[in-house]
Amino acid sequence: MSSATAVVQARLGSTRFPGKMLATLGEHTLLEWVVTRVKGARSLQRVVVATTSDAVDDRLVAACQQLGVESFRGSADDVLARFAGALSGDSADVVVRVCADNPFVDPECIDTVVAELVASGSEYAFNHRPHGDGNYADGFGAEALTRPMFEKLAASPLTAAQREHVTLAIVDGSVPSRVHACRATGVLARPELRFDVDTPADLARLEILVRKGPISLAATGVEIVELCARANL
Repeated sequence: MSSATAVVQARLGSTRFPGKMLATLGEHTLLEWVVTRVKGARSLQRVVVATTSDAVDDRLVAACQQLGVESFRGSADDVLARFAGALSGDSADVVVRVCADNPFVDPECIDTVVAELVASGSEYAFNHRPHGDGNYADGFGAEALTRPMFEKLAASPLTAAQREHVTLAIVDGSVPSRVHACRATGVLARPELRFDVDTPADLARLEILVRKGPISLAATGVEIVELCARANL
């Protein structure tokens, strides 16, 4: 059985939404939404928040401590190096990448991505990209890489943009990989829906949904999509 570690990519220095991770959605910060939901994935043995060494993220590290989740600090720009640092000394067979602007990231979807990565014999699996065969609602996303694939990626000569966006070199073909796109079925096959938070306007839209639902930290992806349909949002 493969062991898996999730690295949650988070920072407070967003240019479009400064302080985003400590903004409140319903009764909880975005950080709490993401950390709590990721921890619910049964396939994971470890969850670590990878943030920056910038002073602005001191508050984020303190918030991680309050939530009882491990944090690691590294480069603000070289996010791939930050991931590598967070994984130093970790023997996990699978690396799961989660972006913290997805407050509704679904633990069952994470488990599916990890399971399909292993079962398909792929080196990289995803459920969150609109290209290829990805058809999940946007905001439940996760990526999973085998550990050898991650190590190969980290050691490759990449551009600054590829290191910033972690898996971009796999997606654009610069680093060849056996890729698997996870396909949603039923209610979750709604690629036109968007639940990620890039701006204050995105947060305000999700706030309406959380209040109308209501949506709790434990809500499943299926429940969230169904509530969205009933609320006409």
